[in-house]
Amino acid sequence: MKKKFWAIPMVLVAALCTVLLSACGGPSVEELIRQDLESAFGEISADDEELVEAMSESSGDSFEMLGIDTQDFAESYLDGFEYKIDEVTVDEENGVATAVVKVKMKSVTDIMTEFSSQFETWIMGLDQSALPTEEELYAKGGEILMDVTKATEPHESDVVIDYAKDDEGTWEAAEDAEMAIMDAML
Repeated sequence: MKKKFWAIPMVLVAALCTVLLSACGGPSVEELIRQDLESAFGEISADDEELVEAMSESSGDSFEMLGIDTQDFAESYLDGFEYKIDEVTVDEENGVATAVVKVKMKSVTDIMTEFSSQFETWIMGLDQSALPTEEELYAKGGEILMDVTKATEPHESDVVIDYAKDDEGTWEAAEDAEMAIMDAML
């Protein structure tokens, strides 16, 4: 009888230890989110072939028409890119989390505004008796765009990314995360 009496508490203690130790052994939700963000932002580089290919595809034939090499553009645009995962706030009870990432990158709006200004100035200064061909216009546009992209200074902004825990207990970035990153680019 004594053996059975001690066996029950020992089984309960063993079960409790197993549950508690397994909960303590894995990464916290904050660590998982930081790993996810590190993985996503860490891939942003001109050396990332998929990123350069996506830039090329999204531009259609614009880069080619302007005589711009996509790799060169990516290197110029991403020059000075930095990020720092600043803060991750987790509310496990409600299954939500918010991450703030400080991103330093060149603004597409700044680039395009300065490009438009410089290209317009160049067009206005043309000799009306010797207008360039369409091909020459595009080539000059590409040259100006690359010069402006290289000269544009990166600016810092906060990207706020929301996370939620799904029904299976997996934490995932909200669908609007890409939009938050796009806003930082602009």
